[in-house]
Amino acid sequence: MSSKQKLKNLAKAINYSGLDLIRLTPKQEQFYKMIRNNEITIGMGFAGTAKTFVACYAALRLLSEGKYRKIILTKPIQEAGEKLGFLPGDVDEKIGPYMESFILTIQKMIGEESTLSLIEHEIIEMRPLAYMRGATFDQSILIGDESQNCDMRQLMLHVTRKGENSKMIIIGDVTQTDIAKKKSGLMQFANMINGIDGIDIFRFNREDIVRSKILIEITDRYDKWKEDNNHE
Repeated sequence: MSSKQKLKNLAKAINYSGLDLIRLTPKQEQFYKMIRNNEITIGMGFAGTAKTFVACYAALRLLSEGKYRKIILTKPIQEAGEKLGFLPGDVDEKIGPYMESFILTIQKMIGEESTLSLIEHEIIEMRPLAYMRGATFDQSILIGDESQNCDMRQLMLHVTRKGENSKMIIIGDVTQTDIAKKKSGLMQFANMINGIDGIDIFRFNREDIVRSKILIEITDRYDKWKEDNNHE
């Protein structure tokens, strides 16, 4: 048995029963189906619309069906307006705080034991975007989060990591960039690749916020504050 087949068998042996308890909203279901039906899906929308949740849910569903052998999680290592300074430890320890949101999301779906098993056997891998140059991922699902903090060059680096029989999900909120807005390439990138067969773009709206409805009013007021203060 090949190492690829062993990984697939191991991935299918994980307890995914928690996925059966999840109920998506109609809008989230549309995003989920788009992911399944396309090679590359870009999901954009406000904080709280469950973009990352649905992307991870889709990836775990596909993994449980034996259609893919790995999930590759990545995001640009970008601090949100504050300087944390030097972080001790090896690469995994340094990127841990940035990738924690992925892990917490997956744990909510399939539990801590199954999540840690997938990570331990490197079926789930977490990689900083800057360290992906030169890599190609076959039979994998690649999820790129916080992609509004990528410029065009970084987005091209990410999308060209897609290998044979792989699927890519790129998600971001263009209203919350931690880099200069003019440097953010997500919207330009989405417009550039729109219309290519096998690629689709999904947009969540304010009314799709599910994390906390109070976020809708906060988001509206923040947008007005930016407009009133000429703030990007």
